[in-house]
Amino acid sequence: MPEAIAIATTKRKILAALHLQEPAAKRVRHSSSTTSISLNPGNGSHKPLQPPNFSPWSQERFLSRLKTFSSVSLWHPKPDVIGEVQWAKRGWVCVDVNTVACRGGCEKRVTIDLDVVERPSTVDDVDDSSDNDGFDERNAVEASLVERYRKLIVDGHAETCLWRKGGCRDEIYHLPVVMPGVWQSELRIRYSAVRAIEKSIKDVNLETSPLDGSTMLPPGRLLSELADVLDDREASATATEDSRIKALRIALHGWKGSSESGNELLCCDACFQRVGLWMYQPGYKTFSPEQDDPINDIAAIDLAEMHREYCPWRNADTQKATGILEGLNASQILTRVVSTYARAQRRKTDAVHGSVQTHDIDGQTEDETGPDEPVSPKVSAEEVARQDKERESRLRRLKSLFAIRRRPKE
Repeated sequence: MPEAIAIATTKRKILAALHLQEPAAKRVRHSSSTTSISLNPGNGSHKPLQPPNFSPWSQERFLSRLKTFSSVSLWHPKPDVIGEVQWAKRGWVCVDVNTVACRGGCEKRVTIDLDVVERPSTVDDVDDSSDNDGFDERNAVEASLVERYRKLIVDGHAETCLWRKGGCRDEIYHLPVVMPGVWQSELRIRYSAVRAIEKSIKDVNLETSPLDGSTMLPPGRLLSELADVLDDREASATATEDSRIKALRIALHGWKGSSESGNELLCCDACFQRVGLWMYQPGYKTFSPEQDDPINDIAAIDLAEMHREYCPWRNADTQKATGILEGLNASQILTRVVSTYARAQRRKTDAVHGSVQTHDIDGQTEDETGPDEPVSPKVSAEEVARQDKERESRLRRLKSLFAIRRRPKE
């Protein structure tokens, strides 16, 4: 009996001691599971996942590789078959002077050297026939070098590299300028960027290809119908129409404005060409090596030809359009698409105001009935509603005539 009392007393003392102690801190459990979800509200900076290195379907990754070739000090012009587009399609990036590497892949490097070393000539070799032979020999050597590097675009990768097994499809450079969700937002961005440097383009002469009047409207006509797309209603009150038209012409050709180190440029996000606007100002003077006096001719910017030769904004073969748009570059396609959109907007506006008119290329209006046909009078909304009711009434009467009446079952 005394032992039981002693045990009970000991238990009470232990329990009392436990109650007097402070509660232990809650243990934080760390999960190593990759499927656990973090509920920390402070962790809001989530970066989107980048495509893998081998993603031949990604135009974004293709353009990022192509951009590494844009420096003229690192990459010198090459024949088309071994040009920068072909290397970028197979996963290569430019890392040094005429040197490419498979970054993030097999890490192989290839240096392209097309310089043909000429053999020293003697006095006996100097004649017309030897000159022709030497020229042909150099061409043959260069052609063999080009073929060698063309094979290295694929074979330069390691045996196990995925870029050796496949590359980007031929249409990877195609610009989706016919999709409203794409062309409207991108045209707005380029137009706004050009408007931001409008002082530098005010006196610049621009050259463009002639428009097909049957399918393309001039920028002056497009401007009034694209106010909502360009978000240009406030700007129209402060800027001149000429400056806005010039900005739209530039944006329709794939250029956007940029300012770097105090110099204002036109830039292309497809071929990464850059045009310094200071060289096209009226007061700019160029010097010729043959002349001591500066040349004061005012140059013009050809909005299509200023792109690199392979750029889809200039090159229809690169754009690879199909159907009725086949053979057109991205600029021509965009102008046609925007013109179609502008005509549709005009028809909607005319329908709201109760008139059906089309606008010719000069901005004049013609009624769709033709010049020799009588013009139909405008019909009010009440008259339209009355005519609709009459048509519905006649339809009900016609239906009642053809309705089949069944005899009730006896």
